[in-house]
Amino acid sequence: MQLLGGMFMSCLAPDNREVRDSNLVTAWGNCGSEKRRSAEGGAREKLLYGICRMCMQGDCLTLVHVKEGVVTRVEGRPGVPPNFGNLCPRGNSAVMNLYNPYRIKNPLKRTNPQKGLDVDPGWVEISWEEALELVAQRFKEVRERDARGLVVCEGWGNRESILRVPFEKAFGTPNEVGSHGVLCTVHLGTDLVHSNFPISVVDLEYCQYHVTLGRSVGPNFATTGGIRKFAQALDRGMKLVVVDPRCSPEASKGEWVPIRPGTDLAFLLAMAHVMFYEIEKYDEWFLKNRTNAPYLIDEAGEYVRDKVSGAPLMWDPEEGRAKPWNSEFKDVALRGEYVVDGKKCEPAFEAVRRGFASYTPEWQEGITTIPAGTVRRIAREFVEAAQIGSTILIDGAEFPFRPVSLNCERNVMNHRGGTYADLVGKIINMLVGAIEVPGSCLGCGKRGPVLKPGDDGTVEPSYEAVGIPFTFPPLHADMAEFYPHRHTTPQMIAKAILEPEKYHLSYEIGAWLTIGGNPIKMVAQPQLFVEALKKIPFVVTIGYHMDEMAIMSDVVLPEHSFLERLRVAVFWPEHQAAAGETQSLKMVSMREPVPPLYNTKHVDEIFMEIADRMGILLGPGGVYDQLNELTDYIVGDEGLVLKEPYKLDINRKYSIEEIYDHMVKSWIGDDKGLDYLKEVGYYGYQLSRKYHYNYYYFPENKTRHPFYFYRLKKSAEKLREGLRKHGISFPGVKDEERVFELYKPVPIWVENAELRAPEEYDLYAINFKTPFFTNSVGDVQGNPWLRELTKDDPYEERIWINSETAKRKGLKDGDLVRIESRYGWTMGVLKVTELIHPEVIGVPGAYGPGTVQSNPRHRHGPHFNSLLSVDEETFDSISCGIEIGPRVKIVKVEQ
Repeated sequence: MQLLGGMFMSCLAPDNREVRDSNLVTAWGNCGSEKRRSAEGGAREKLLYGICRMCMQGDCLTLVHVKEGVVTRVEGRPGVPPNFGNLCPRGNSAVMNLYNPYRIKNPLKRTNPQKGLDVDPGWVEISWEEALELVAQRFKEVRERDARGLVVCEGWGNRESILRVPFEKAFGTPNEVGSHGVLCTVHLGTDLVHSNFPISVVDLEYCQYHVTLGRSVGPNFATTGGIRKFAQALDRGMKLVVVDPRCSPEASKGEWVPIRPGTDLAFLLAMAHVMFYEIEKYDEWFLKNRTNAPYLIDEAGEYVRDKVSGAPLMWDPEEGRAKPWNSEFKDVALRGEYVVDGKKCEPAFEAVRRGFASYTPEWQEGITTIPAGTVRRIAREFVEAAQIGSTILIDGAEFPFRPVSLNCERNVMNHRGGTYADLVGKIINMLVGAIEVPGSCLGCGKRGPVLKPGDDGTVEPSYEAVGIPFTFPPLHADMAEFYPHRHTTPQMIAKAILEPEKYHLSYEIGAWLTIGGNPIKMVAQPQLFVEALKKIPFVVTIGYHMDEMAIMSDVVLPEHSFLERLRVAVFWPEHQAAAGETQSLKMVSMREPVPPLYNTKHVDEIFMEIADRMGILLGPGGVYDQLNELTDYIVGDEGLVLKEPYKLDINRKYSIEEIYDHMVKSWIGDDKGLDYLKEVGYYGYQLSRKYHYNYYYFPENKTRHPFYFYRLKKSAEKLREGLRKHGISFPGVKDEERVFELYKPVPIWVENAELRAPEEYDLYAINFKTPFFTNSVGDVQGNPWLRELTKDDPYEERIWINSETAKRKGLKDGDLVRIESRYGWTMGVLKVTELIHPEVIGVPGAYGPGTVQSNPRHRHGPHFNSLLSVDEETFDSISCGIEIGPRVKIVKVEQ
């Protein structure tokens, strides 16, 4: 197998074959032992290899115990990464995911034309043949009219399909929308600065000072490397600062800095101000050699460019003149004012620094409630801990060593101005050189030469930072042309369906297909989506249980529980932290399915059958052809992709097992396919840790990160040009300058939509993950085993309020209360606590709303998302992140 720029090595075989270069790979375990032990128990007992899917990470390797055809236990697989035998209660409870009595057991067809969450659809059971023929025929009719008329809504409920995207491409629809991301728009800053996806994380292997805002470092996620390394980092003395309205599990292990929701941008601006104007100690080498901070900027904010090559210029103080960035320099200027070709200009560093001049710690105190002295102390501690100028040797390679990281996530980004907050966090890291080097802030996706510079010398942006070209009328029903850097915008599709003229939608949405997504529950304003779905002629759900999307459907196609679903997967980098045991981990693993209990099908079998009946499975442009050309967007060429000579014959039909066999051979090599994985469960190896750091591939001054966010400025210009060309404005936006003020190359303070709400809404509501309820994956809300663990937890399924606030309002523990925002309301039982900011109401998890036919447990608990707005005036216009800190009032409900 060829890896990493022409180097060859033998990979880890799970039977511990000899490793040729111990500097490059690490081996684990003996993979066949569990099955050999199981065989001793007799023919009626089996032990199956598994991959968990009870949280969004979904990569813990498991052992599934089956006795006389019944799954009796699910446990972590000992000695194997990423979880090394550990498994959280969610994973253990997967038994009940399989035996859930509320599962959809047969294909269903609606007979009642009326639709609603509390309307009986009048289901009739139909055969698979009838169901597939019906769906294929209706989809074919939509495609013949206009392929854009199909919306495919996906989500974390099923991220295992290998044919969903090829099906969409073969169908020809551009309208894929995620239901899970609009409340978690965390990607753009990492896509822009790190050229990586999905987010940036802390390198817990070496970090010594970590500031985390609005995110979990690990305790609320999986039992993989992040949580182990988090505990180890604390044990070795890493300082942890948690800036959050709630005292989270992490905060209890470090310093908790309570903050008013939605004001993190002010805190970050002030912290950067202290670093720029009070401490004034920077990693000048990094800024000069690894960022565009020295690029000269004219008075219009444009790069000053060389007249011949068009390259951005930097000022050479030794020679007293401007030169293209890719020239030889003894030194470059970060400060000062210059004249080039008769134009005044300055280094981008000067422009960024000046932009932060007014954001003092005292200014932010009235906004965030964080004392000015606390901001100054954290900034000084951060700079001191950065060890500017130090280096570290890892497996023979020398790196800058910056053991600090500041990281933001959804509770920071999901406000108007949230993109700016993330980008200011990147600036803070760059000021001390703490980007993509050991100990620092790292992109958590691709490892390798992803920091490739573009023509201007800065890293080429990736994914959402690239942007969608402007076309009119819009090609995408989710209004991507108006929001080119959006993460996912299901709310805009719903609005466009309800008011097509207002949103310039020039074609009809004739069909909606849901797989693993649920915007009614997981976005905001549930009734908006209910009304939009009512207008769509044909709605289909590939579903596991009767959730909100299923009950609104015309046809429901029942899919396997994940334990019944064959799966082969490569290891995705973790979303919480970079951890030693999983750094540079390359692994492919499989899940052996248990026999299906009901008349359900594998999701990809469903896609194949529909495509085959539509005539888009085989041939050029068909599903198999699209699968052959697909590359994995997270882990790149090392993902589970088809390579020669294992690409599919596009003119014959395959089984799911045959497709996986081709994929495994593409990944491992000629002699090992799916049968090999069935014997051993996984095949993996770990590269030298030096390959984990993307700095390794473009060291020194070989690439530059954007410090001055020039691409945002250019995006705004292209967007303005498109609007003016067609004589239109942003649909649903009263003042388009409120949109464009979020596209500035130097972040500024902008108020979110809630800071000036009417005085009667005197509190803020926040939402957060809990150890038992990270999200709705695996139907954790309806799982009785998890309910046994949480029913006596005084903090779960409750509405939190600070004790002083409760006393002032005459409320006490256990009161039934109604929480009202300007957009909606929810109800729940009160929990009085010291673990939350005095101005804040906490609503954990993702409970409700449920349907008339769902598990009754889905009706329990407050539905936080009902408090949120989908108004264009309230969300961040770059990422389209919905405001998740609404102002609310609380009222006691008399019983």
